[in-house]
Amino acid sequence: MFVIYYLIAMCIFAGVNACLLSCFYRRPLNSYFTAFFFSIVLADFGHLFLALSTTIEGAVVANKVCYLGSCFLPLFLFLLICRLCSFKVANWVKLLLFLYSTLVFALSCTVGFSSIFYESVRYVVLNGFGSYMPTYGPAHMLWNALLYSYVVANVVVIIVAAKKKRNVSYKTLIAIAALTVVSIGAFVIARYMENDTLIMPLVYLIDEFVLLYICALVKMHDVMNSVLESLEAENTAAYLAFSPKGLYLGCNDIATKFFPDLLECRVDHILPENAEISNIFNEGLKQLQNANGDKVYRFVYKDRYYKSVMRNVLQNKKSQIFLFRIEDETSIQRYIERLDANNTELAALIKNNKDQIRLFQNQMLVGMAEMVNNKDGFTGEHLKRTKEVVSILVSKMQKDPNLNYSKEFYDDIIAAAPMHDIGKIAIDDHVLCKPGKFTDEEYTEMKTHAEKGAIIIKNLLSNFQSELFVEIAKNMAGSHHERWDGSGYPYGLKGEAIPLEARVMAIADVYDALVSKRCYKEAFSFADAYAIIEESMGKHFDPSLKKYFEQSRAELEAYYKQECAAENAEAEKAN
Repeated sequence: MFVIYYLIAMCIFAGVNACLLSCFYRRPLNSYFTAFFFSIVLADFGHLFLALSTTIEGAVVANKVCYLGSCFLPLFLFLLICRLCSFKVANWVKLLLFLYSTLVFALSCTVGFSSIFYESVRYVVLNGFGSYMPTYGPAHMLWNALLYSYVVANVVVIIVAAKKKRNVSYKTLIAIAALTVVSIGAFVIARYMENDTLIMPLVYLIDEFVLLYICALVKMHDVMNSVLESLEAENTAAYLAFSPKGLYLGCNDIATKFFPDLLECRVDHILPENAEISNIFNEGLKQLQNANGDKVYRFVYKDRYYKSVMRNVLQNKKSQIFLFRIEDETSIQRYIERLDANNTELAALIKNNKDQIRLFQNQMLVGMAEMVNNKDGFTGEHLKRTKEVVSILVSKMQKDPNLNYSKEFYDDIIAAAPMHDIGKIAIDDHVLCKPGKFTDEEYTEMKTHAEKGAIIIKNLLSNFQSELFVEIAKNMAGSHHERWDGSGYPYGLKGEAIPLEARVMAIADVYDALVSKRCYKEAFSFADAYAIIEESMGKHFDPSLKKYFEQSRAELEAYYKQECAAENAEAEKAN
């Protein structure tokens, strides 16, 4: 009776494990997991029925149930291993393998009717449970060929994957190798003892536990299944995942197109130090460690601009993976390419209406600047002056033959300059108009005007302005407080990751703030303001813009002297 209880327990365990797979992995890694588990259920019940049999007829039927599960188990295990080791098996090969397993099962069904598979079979009782003793027929060689062929194929796949497939976790490879060794060893022992009924159900149970462990590993490493499956049809973003210890866990196909170096990176390992992308993602992980919620991280890679939204994905209130969602933001280049693709008629239409569009654009900017002026008494004048500073700086840049930018690009920088502080519309009056020093909370709120400004510009101008102008205005509003050394806000951009137009705007914004009187400070002298700007080159400001600022010094001072004289004349007239 012990054997019967043992086999019943094995059937129960097999059924429970199959249910665990269905319940805990509702988005299955592939259908072969499910097929493999339910084939084991069939094979275990076949062994139980065989042990309970009391006649040769019952033993033969039970044996056929065993074969129904066993004939397809090697096939599903092989396809599973190929999937886990990132080998693609052609559909026609899968069909041939399935037909071969079906043929072997069909031949096993001839037992009792033909001598082709078993020449003879007799019923025996071993240790108190039913069994049978067969004399194998010629077709039984197909069953042996099936088993040994899959054993060899599995070993070959594992060895090749260990050497060449760097995107396969070494933990998965070790687990698969252990599964293969245990299965082979158990098969040899069972054949030697001529007692499959006792040994194979236990082997199947061990196989299930190993596969559940592998299933959990693959769910973590396979970013495509854990995150991107629902977005696959419309996704254009790259996804990468790292462990809290900085181990690279995997990526999707788009990520390897953005960053080809990932093809040489081994999962479950830290990115190699000699890889160009190592510093990029290590910096992102560093920023994400202490972040609350999502973190936006922008960087430049191979002359392209990227925006990454980083997220700490939690499970059971414990940190599991750091997820990067990355989009290519090289929009100016895309815009130029789209312009080149436009037909001559459309280009002529744009040219003929350029003056009208520019007039409407300037009228809108003046109106928006006035809205800001209604909230902040000095901001409106600040917008006017900074536009002139930007215009002076841009005029020097246009004369540099080494800068290959279009006239439209330069004109749009000047036209968009008054919009850089438009986000202050969304700042509470008690913060915006406060004459004294900000508290930490007030300063945090004040800093949000940059990001809010970019959102306002996108929402207001996207439907009737050129994409280039919207992008430039959005960049100037959103990034004019970024610093060359990466210490600015709101995104912490560094170096050339900061758009050029925002770098120009930063100089104009700070220069005007220095030489203008504010409610919280007196104006600096032109010499002091010039010295401060010069000293901040390479820290706050782009050092490549230093020469244009130096060339503009005399013209800037003349402009501000003229503005000061006009203000004094207005004051005297009012008195």
